[in-house]
Amino acid sequence: MRFLLFLLSAIVLASCEKAIIDFAEDTAKGNLIVSAHVNDQGSMGPWQSTKSTRPLSELCTRISYVLYQEGKRVKYVNQKQGDETFGSARISVPPGQYGLLIIGHSGESSATTTNLSKITFSSKVTDTFANYQEIDLTDEPQSVNTLLTRTVAMVRLNITGDIPGYASMLKFYYTGGSSSLDGVSLRGCVDSRQTEYREVSTTQKTYDIFTFPHETDDMLQITITAYDAEGNEVMARQFSDVPVSVNRITNISCDYFDGSSGAFVSVSATTMADDTWAGTIDYTGE
Repeated sequence: MRFLLFLLSAIVLASCEKAIIDFAEDTAKGNLIVSAHVNDQGSMGPWQSTKSTRPLSELCTRISYVLYQEGKRVKYVNQKQGDETFGSARISVPPGQYGLLIIGHSGESSATTTNLSKITFSSKVTDTFANYQEIDLTDEPQSVNTLLTRTVAMVRLNITGDIPGYASMLKFYYTGGSSSLDGVSLRGCVDSRQTEYREVSTTQKTYDIFTFPHETDDMLQITITAYDAEGNEVMARQFSDVPVSVNRITNISCDYFDGSSGAFVSVSATTMADDTWAGTIDYTGE
């Protein structure tokens, strides 16, 4: 049986502009070679609106390319930053119909992709991009180019006041989101209790956490606890019904160590049509 060689080039979509893709046939090898030129008009950062696309390899430290048939994983390639072919993959499979999942993130190890309906991560949820599509592969070599989209929501704590020198660690405990991803819908698929720790510096005022929202936008219940260098709790604050949505940043802005009420939450978005914000949501209760 003839086997098919095809090249996967993963490019993450950061805005409405599409990458310029050139296809050229390499007659010596008999394969289609993909060259992706990024239309870079200046980047304002991966979480802000921009008129350019960016290679997935610039945004993630790990990429997985996974093929499924009838929901069963049949072949996969895991890559990490530093690999010679990081950002593209060539896979040999028999002709047929496949589901192709490409997922990029920056965790400590590759995603576990055995179960298409529940992609899991051994480390914490990081900024994650993915795409799933059905493809029909024939006897002829062919190329597949994929634009990935962000699958997480970010919550950002903005500390508006001074950070005391005795503060050493922040613990974020939150429910309402998901730490696992459905590989087809690219939405959260479990109800998780997530915990993240962040080292504290008197000069660092922002701290970020991530979750995979479910099919409908979620409300998180977040407890943020501060500890000193000996592990003693010095402050704890709760934030109820914090709204999150895919590809949006929820900003929690407060004088955290002051301990008084009055924190507010605003939601900003990476827009996909132009560089205007989708709007804000102000949150006044704790």
